[in-house]
Amino acid sequence: MTSSILIIEDEYALAAALSTVVRRLEATPVVAASGQGGIEKLSTQGCALVILDVGLPDMSGLKVLEKIQALPQPPPVMIITAHGTLDTALEARKLGAREYFLKPLNLADIQRAIREVLAPVKTAPRVETTMIGTSEPMQRVFAIIAQASSSDAPVLLQGPPGSGKSLAAQVIHRHSARAEKPLVVFRADEWQADRVEAALDEAISRAGDGVLFLDEISAWPKPLQAALMHRLAAGVVHARLFSAASVEVAPYLREDLFYALAVLQVHLPPLRERTADIPQLAASFLGEQVLSAEALAILKAHAWTGNVRELKTVMAHAAAVCGGSTILPHHLPVSIAKTDEGSHLEDTMKRGIAAWLDQKTTGADEAMPIYDNLLETVEGIMLETLLKRFDGKPTRMAAAMKMNRATLRRKLREE
Repeated sequence: MTSSILIIEDEYALAAALSTVVRRLEATPVVAASGQGGIEKLSTQGCALVILDVGLPDMSGLKVLEKIQALPQPPPVMIITAHGTLDTALEARKLGAREYFLKPLNLADIQRAIREVLAPVKTAPRVETTMIGTSEPMQRVFAIIAQASSSDAPVLLQGPPGSGKSLAAQVIHRHSARAEKPLVVFRADEWQADRVEAALDEAISRAGDGVLFLDEISAWPKPLQAALMHRLAAGVVHARLFSAASVEVAPYLREDLFYALAVLQVHLPPLRERTADIPQLAASFLGEQVLSAEALAILKAHAWTGNVRELKTVMAHAAAVCGGSTILPHHLPVSIAKTDEGSHLEDTMKRGIAAWLDQKTTGADEAMPIYDNLLETVEGIMLETLLKRFDGKPTRMAAAMKMNRATLRRKLREE
């Protein structure tokens, strides 16, 4: 049984365009040109969704929304308006509008929002964990963290801001022999120059025989580095030492201190080098909401200068503005959704292909692979990925991408 979607819109051309979108999703459009007409149609037939214009000839769409919400089982409502004032937006949200779209409408956004109502994405069970990652870079990090957890040696954690250095330190501490001892964090830049050395001594005392975490060690002034080295040499530091830096630390530390702190080294990769982890990371920040495929594609294309910390903030924004269960592209911050990241994606693709070709073409000329075989491999990956994008329907894919249907079917059979 097809779902019905009520479109309350007095502008004929827009109502017709929205009806086309609804039919494309295999639902039945029901159109009303006035607020009262829409309410009457709702009272005689059930609808899976209402698309409601604010500017109606007989009453405000907000008044219609209020009447809809008073029904025993009100359907979700998407508001559209040509005059998006603050008061209108606030009132629409207050009255329970699921989405709020400004004219001229982006019909692709409308279609995604309708699809999510008709077929909401199921929330997968989530496994509680401390650090997330199935990508190759993170698997290497996890192996070193496991080694550090079973050791008592000093650990140096390096990685760009927001990549998870503090979290990694907490994980190592939690799984080490000193887990029941305190973890004390010391940042030199939080103290005035005439107080910083005394603050260091206080942190050493509080850590005792637990763990002393020296954050952003690369920014330490040379006198403070000398003071720490003097205390290490004198044997007054009984805590295990963790240190962290957002840059390659060796050029900024005196040599003896570097060797004292960097017995074990953990390098946290930037998020742009582990985009395969974005779905799982985003899910951990979203709770019960989920990402649409389109929103996920945008997230994977972003350069993530703020790394995991930036992703967490973006997901908090999306969760706050999303009225439904699925994050769509227009729920993302404008800085994420509108930025052209094509060059970043292309650079990543080029690096991946170059590495793959290096592996395939290493050796003598007579051992080189056949060019057509390499091309078939690349094309096969493209076709497989694109077919998933079009729900496994070759005919739909061929029409959308201006391909010959017979040629596409032949290529798919050859895979």
